[in-house]
Amino acid sequence: MLRVRPILFTASFENTVEQLRQLGLACAENDGDRAVLDTGNGKVGVCRQAPDHRGTLLAFELRDPVIFVQRTLADGTHAELAETSAGPGARVNAPDGFSFELASSNDLRLPDPGAPLAVVVTWRTPNPTAANKVLADIGAKFVQDRADGGALFRAKNGGFVATAAGWSSGVELGIMRDGEHLPLGDGGESRQL
Repeated sequence: MLRVRPILFTASFENTVEQLRQLGLACAENDGDRAVLDTGNGKVGVCRQAPDHRGTLLAFELRDPVIFVQRTLADGTHAELAETSAGPGARVNAPDGFSFELASSNDLRLPDPGAPLAVVVTWRTPNPTAANKVLADIGAKFVQDRADGGALFRAKNGGFVATAAGWSSGVELGIMRDGEHLPLGDGGESRQL
């Protein structure tokens, strides 16, 4: 089991949650400081901004962290059991030092084939080839190559991750409706929330 669930750390928690709901995401949980919204094809976590966390983090959900770590290590990517922002899980470290978390989840649903929305995270990195290998090693399925050397991958239980060339590692959230990117910022431009 693997599901894309990026985490947005924002000073505008209520506004960000409402913006995502207006785009059509369903609020699965909200305790006032942390929320999870579901597209039916990937989820988005939203947290109040903290001094040590800002912007968007790449994150996933998985079923069994122990088995995940064993398989990922066997495929050649560093993974370890770790406490995540949502409880027990795992952490993966890419060769360039970029890392991301995978929280344990009992939600085994597959993507809703009729869901018009999907989460699409873009992982910008100086080494898309290495990032592509990391995504393959964690169980993401290759979909297609991109012109800049990156690639598009899908997670079995929902959501997509695209790798793209960048000067430094970073993550951008995207939401697609029926294959078209939705505007997330002012003026209709897609941006990191």
